[in-house]
Amino acid sequence: EWLVVKDNWLTETATFWQNSPEITSGQLRSQDIQTEVFFFPSAQVAEYEGSFTNTQRMLQWHHKAAEPPGDCRTDLWLTHQLAKRLKSLYADSTLPRDRGFKNLVWDYDSDDPHERERGEPDAVKILKEINGYYTDDPGRHLASFGDLKDDGSTTCASWIYCGVFPSPDRNLAARKQPDPPNTPGAQLQWGWAWPANRRVLYNRASADLQGKPWSERKKWVWWDGARWTGYDVPDFALTKAPLSKGSPNAIGLDALSGSEPFIMKPDGVGWLYVPSGLVDGPLPAHYEPAESPVQNPLYRQQSSPVLKYWKLAGNELAPTADPRFPYIVTTYRLTEHYLSGAMSRWNPWLTELQPEFFIEISPELAAEKGIGNTDWITVSTPRGRIRGKALVTRRLRPFTIDGRTVHHIGMPFHWGYQGLITGDAANELTALVADPNVSIHEGKAFVCNVEKGS
Repeated sequence: EWLVVKDNWLTETATFWQNSPEITSGQLRSQDIQTEVFFFPSAQVAEYEGSFTNTQRMLQWHHKAAEPPGDCRTDLWLTHQLAKRLKSLYADSTLPRDRGFKNLVWDYDSDDPHERERGEPDAVKILKEINGYYTDDPGRHLASFGDLKDDGSTTCASWIYCGVFPSPDRNLAARKQPDPPNTPGAQLQWGWAWPANRRVLYNRASADLQGKPWSERKKWVWWDGARWTGYDVPDFALTKAPLSKGSPNAIGLDALSGSEPFIMKPDGVGWLYVPSGLVDGPLPAHYEPAESPVQNPLYRQQSSPVLKYWKLAGNELAPTADPRFPYIVTTYRLTEHYLSGAMSRWNPWLTELQPEFFIEISPELAAEKGIGNTDWITVSTPRGRIRGKALVTRRLRPFTIDGRTVHHIGMPFHWGYQGLITGDAANELTALVADPNVSIHEGKAFVCNVEKGS
């Protein structure tokens, strides 16, 4: 019944009850929707200081460049205020179940008078807490996760980040010193990567069984006769010799030999055969997507037998090689826009560079359908229809599969019905299908039909 939205602008999530396509078409009525939406205006990343972590596992600190307008507040503000109010609500409780809230130490108020007045916490204090410290002396920070103890003498919010703030005056995420030109480029003085500032995980594998680099040109870490060293932080026990034996009765790294680099695996080696942990293991196999215009050329099993599919109204799938939907469609992103466009569609500079939703098709498909560049076209799937202008380009080429031509089209997924620019949403066409392990949405390959006109 309640939906809380915290965003920079009134996105589709916040306004679905008001002006979504289902409302404007008459399929739904605002007065019949029982969800109450609470909108919290959010500060953008340039309007507060803090850290961000990229897919390289690197933390980089960013500084505040401008004041957020009006009532816009940071994500940290929301968490900070919620925690303080929960502590206040439970302050007088005598129930044993509420001791967690009563004993919680939450002391992240900013020391800056302006930020304190706005109710903002101190991001530096939070990163220090995440890094960890000695419990009896919070001023003594932990230098690495190797300092952590299980006896209560150390406190750490997240072990993988332990070491990013090794002393009260050293925020390693804020480093901005690049490696000199013509060097291997580990960039160890730029930001900080979890864990332990390692830039390449399992980097012991860059050396052979004797600890010598497989390639002089691509050498990364190696054994110098006494310890592991190199351009990167070695991801291995520093003094374990390459040919040393593991102890069969030991646990952890002591059980692995000096030539087994995959230290997070129980046997220390890389796996192609995965006996446990993967729902769709134990070996890699090719499956067609949940929707496909062709039969699986390798197996009788068409698509993954353990994929996640939600059998709901409006989430129908096309049968394999359905003649009503003969084309492959994929979605992608553009340089000028970000994810669904919730941030970039309100930026006038970016919207000027990419102002309009388009559907990319090959010259061959355009000729077959009588479609010219910038003509309006309609794309349909079993789940819906959208329209956009055709972009006829040689970037997309027809496939030849099992002796027949199969066309495919491409669509960026940055548009919606809110923003300085609007357009149909490509994800209106995708199915609710996900991989069986971590539920990643299978929205990059499905089938459709294409027709000229709207």
